[in-house]
Amino acid sequence: METRVLKGRPIAAGIVEEVGRRAAALAGRGVQPCLAVVCVGDDPASAIYSASIERAGGGAGIDVRVVRLPAGAGTDGAARALAALAGDPLVHGIIVQQPLPRGVDPSVVDAVPAAKDVDCAAAGSLGLLARGAEVFAPCTALAVVEALAAAAVPIEGAHVVVVGRSAVVGRPLALLLLRKGDRGNATVTVCHTGTRDLATHTLRADVLVAAMGRPEAIRGDMVREGAVVVDVGVNRVEDATAEKGFRVVGDVAFQEVLGRAAVATPVPGGVGALTTAILLRNTVRAAEARARER
Repeated sequence: METRVLKGRPIAAGIVEEVGRRAAALAGRGVQPCLAVVCVGDDPASAIYSASIERAGGGAGIDVRVVRLPAGAGTDGAARALAALAGDPLVHGIIVQQPLPRGVDPSVVDAVPAAKDVDCAAAGSLGLLARGAEVFAPCTALAVVEALAAAAVPIEGAHVVVVGRSAVVGRPLALLLLRKGDRGNATVTVCHTGTRDLATHTLRADVLVAAMGRPEAIRGDMVREGAVVVDVGVNRVEDATAEKGFRVVGDVAFQEVLGRAAVATPVPGGVGALTTAILLRNTVRAAEARARER
C-alpha cells in the first residue's frame, strides 16, 4: 500500500491566507486584531515560539503583543498582567506560554476570559468545550481535526483511537471528535499510560492519533493496514550524527508505518505546522466577535 504523507505547511498556508483577508476586512472597519502572548520567565523554547507567532501574525495583519514578565513576578504578578489584558478592549486574544516557572500557580491562566481564551487554556473554557458550547478549541487539538478534513478523511462513524489524555490535546480532541457534525460524530477511544495491551486498541483504529509524548512509541505492527495515522508528538532524541547532536521525532515510528497506513503525518512538518495558523485564526474570530458587539 502506498502511504499518503500529509504535510501541514500547505494547509497552514491556506489558513494564514484566509486570516489575512479577514484581518484586512476588520482593518477596513477600524479594528486591528490583537493577540497578547504572555511569557513568564526566560524559557528558551517559549521565546522561540513567541518570536514565530510574532512573525506569522505580522504577515497576516495581526498585532502580536508579547508581554514579558520576570520569573520572580510570581502568581500575583502574572494575575495582574492577565487582568489588565482581559480588560483591555484592544486585545482580542490572550495566551500564556508554557511551561510556567516555579512559583507561578498554573491556575493563573483561569483569569483569561473565554471570549479571549484563543487556546482554550482556562478551566472555564475547557468546561464549556466539554459541555458542547461554542468556544475556542485548543489549537493543537483543532490542528488534528483540520488535518483530517484536509485529507478528506471521513470522521462520522469512524473509530478514532487517541493515545494520550492531556488537557492540551488528548482530552479536548476526544471532545471535538464526539461532537455531531461532519467533522465529528466519531466513536472515540482514549488510551493512556495505564492502558493494558495498547496494541489491541490501536489495531482497531480507523484513525489513530498519537499524543503521548514518547518517541516512536507507536510501532508499525501496532497500526491496522489502511488506517490513518496522525502524529502529534514532538520529541528530541540524542543523535551523535546530527549537526545539533539530536534529532526530532514523533510518537510514531514513521518509517515503519509507511506502506501500511493509508495516510500519515510526518514529524516535523505535520500537525505542528498548523498550530500557529489556527491560533491566528482564533484571534481573528475573537476580533470579529468583538466588532459585532460594537
